[in-house]
Amino acid sequence: MTKALSTFELQSGIVAAARDSGRPILDAGRGQPNWIALEPRAALFTLGHFAATEALEASPSPEWGTLPDHVGVAKRLIDSVSGQQGGALLAEAIEYCGREFDYDPDAFVHELLRGVLGVGYPAPPRMMSHIERIMQRYLLTVIGTPHAPAGTYHIFGTEGGAAGMAYLFRSLRENSLLGPGDKIAMATPVFTPYLQIPVLAGFGFDVVELAAEGGAHRFGEEILDGLRDPSIKAFFIINPGNPDSRALPPARLAQLRELVTNDRPDLIIVADTVYATFVEGFRGTMTELPRNVITLHSFSKNFGATGTRVGFIAVHHDNVLDELLAAQDDATRAAQQLRYGSMTSDVTKLRFIDRLVADSREVALHNIAGLATPGQVQMALFALDYLLPRGRAYIEATRAELASRLDSLISPLGIPAEGGQDSFYYALIDLLEVAEAQRGAEFAQQLKEKMRPEDVAMRLASEHGVVVLPGVLFGAANWEVRISLASLDAQQLADVGKAIVDVLITS
Repeated sequence: MTKALSTFELQSGIVAAARDSGRPILDAGRGQPNWIALEPRAALFTLGHFAATEALEASPSPEWGTLPDHVGVAKRLIDSVSGQQGGALLAEAIEYCGREFDYDPDAFVHELLRGVLGVGYPAPPRMMSHIERIMQRYLLTVIGTPHAPAGTYHIFGTEGGAAGMAYLFRSLRENSLLGPGDKIAMATPVFTPYLQIPVLAGFGFDVVELAAEGGAHRFGEEILDGLRDPSIKAFFIINPGNPDSRALPPARLAQLRELVTNDRPDLIIVADTVYATFVEGFRGTMTELPRNVITLHSFSKNFGATGTRVGFIAVHHDNVLDELLAAQDDATRAAQQLRYGSMTSDVTKLRFIDRLVADSREVALHNIAGLATPGQVQMALFALDYLLPRGRAYIEATRAELASRLDSLISPLGIPAEGGQDSFYYALIDLLEVAEAQRGAEFAQQLKEKMRPEDVAMRLASEHGVVVLPGVLFGAANWEVRISLASLDAQQLADVGKAIVDVLITS
């Protein structure tokens, strides 16, 4: 009997087969977009050039620079960058932050200069003060509640969503909010690491999958009822999803709110919102249950910034995590006092968000924790570009492009697009549905009996140079494949669709 391949072996084998095909590779398996947001990057580089020039002019020596005086620095920046690429974004950002947050322009710009030059450790470690308020507004705008009071949410800048995920799993474990054998619910299908990390020996969680239905509805009414089980301590969800790119509909959000409010006020919810910016009118779980939800977010997808690695973790200032910590027994508190004793003589006063920051640097280096300051400045410029009216054209263009790419993919397949609020970042394609649309139900049944879905993926790679990822990698239905619409252009995706049809009807 052939040994089943691991998810890594299967994915690597598909990519290797595509490389060996002798054809141009159409990699619809990778999740990084093939576009780049230029204006926020140009603003960073323009700001950096201005900062270096100011630092040299402020220095008594030509061999090094010093941080320039903050008095009048905002006007000097605006005058200096006028007409340069990225300059308009910087000028509008200064005006916006003065109007919306009552920022002193010179103090704000001085923080940006300090940040872009990397002068000193992040201070405060969680996030630089002016930038945190920008990120709070960005978060609330993305999840659908832009007018919440200032300071409602605490933001911790991280090295992208991956680091945020790793930090969060670690801190939940270190603070005994989750422990070996504890049940956590996972909305599936889901990004593979969410299935792989919890079962590692260092965590040992018992993962309960809340599997989505196929067709037009991501969640049926009964699926969330599993969360009523008091032994389930946390619920993890990517919303909008990956690989299923639909957002939770209003009815399911309302059901989740009612369930937690009435039955599970102690439930911890972790919501990954990396794809939220692609959905017009998106409303996240944090809007419904602010005390229970930890939000993870990354700028990798919307801004084409996978290599920049900037993201954040957000929690409400009044949250169930701190409530659960306060209720822990003396033995657990004693263990935590040993861990966090270098920070405080009374661990009961230490909030979860502060423990999270400390854990990211093994506690002993908590005072120099935090995302690198140039990364924080880039993240702020991404966020400001999204918040300002000037960024609307970019957002609408990326959404329209993804919708067009989906049409190009499914046109040769002969199947309808899914309904609902969709980010259009990925397409989850049911190969049996395609087979039935092409040759009828009997043909689809014969295909199911004589082939395995991973065989279709391998043939796509070896015969057409096309890389798609089998749904089994994500906990999806066996005959589904995930195709990244963000990674290929419309013509390439049309070719992917034609290749799928060719492999299926010649099987």
